[in-house]
Amino acid sequence: MKNKELKIIKLLILFMAVIQISVSAQAPKYFIISGKVLSETETSENITVQIIKNNKPAIASQIPTHGRFRFELEYNTEYQLTFIQNDHISKTIVVNTEIPSEVMQRENNFSHFLMAVKLEKSTCEAENIITLNSIQHITYSPENDSFARIPTIFDLEYVEQNTMTARQTMKLSDSKSKLQTYHIF
Repeated sequence: MKNKELKIIKLLILFMAVIQISVSAQAPKYFIISGKVLSETETSENITVQIIKNNKPAIASQIPTHGRFRFELEYNTEYQLTFIQNDHISKTIVVNTEIPSEVMQRENNFSHFLMAVKLEKSTCEAENIITLNSIQHITYSPENDSFARIPTIFDLEYVEQNTMTARQTMKLSDSKSKLQTYHIF
């Protein structure tokens, strides 16, 4: 009898170990940004994005001609996304994915952050005005328990304390023909 009981105990321990490993081996979580580059030119060709992760050397990636992109960013990391197109003013968006540990422990991931990056044609006057607004930010907001675009001084909401403006969000049709609200950068 002792031999049989010992086998059952070993089997139970093995079973518990397998369950513990499977629980701790959950799929990695990512903060996902989906979006579209809006260019003042008729085509969205020759647009690149430089991605800097935690101030390490940049990785450059070509944006497809349809202008759509998707980034899977690790949590608790800082990224700089710089969108570049010839004869246009580049735009940098700093994404800080730092979240509290109790938020990280949740089973559910955040919904995709939808953004549209508007690249404006380069002119001397526009460069002087827009350079002040060239770096924008996305960060976790504990009040809303979601990621949010930090308003800049150029946003009417920030200056006039109004509700969201057309400059901050815009409804775009995605590939499934439904309108979704995109944060405008």
